[in-house]
Amino acid sequence: MAMNAEEKLLENGYEGVKYLTDFSYDTALIGVSHDDRAIYDYDLMVEWLMEEEDFTEEEAVEWIDYNTIRALPYMGEDGPIVLHRFWEE
Repeated sequence: MAMNAEEKLLENGYEGVKYLTDFSYDTALIGVSHDDRAIYDYDLMVEWLMEEEDFTEEEAVEWIDYNTIRALPYMGEDGPIVLHRFWEE
């Protein structure tokens, strides 16, 4: 069973880091910044919604942009970062 975001952070010694509590983004947590902010991969967030919730890519992008990205400023200066990649894996 895969670890959730909180378990990943604690396992790697990052207690007290703010993270997105929506379980659907757990697989998109890719690291922590130098100032202890959780970092999420935007493309992995989209992929999860498409694969697990049967969203189209457009629906997933709209959902994340409206329901997640817009909420980040309310989490404070130490809130999570959502990373947009310049390259494909």
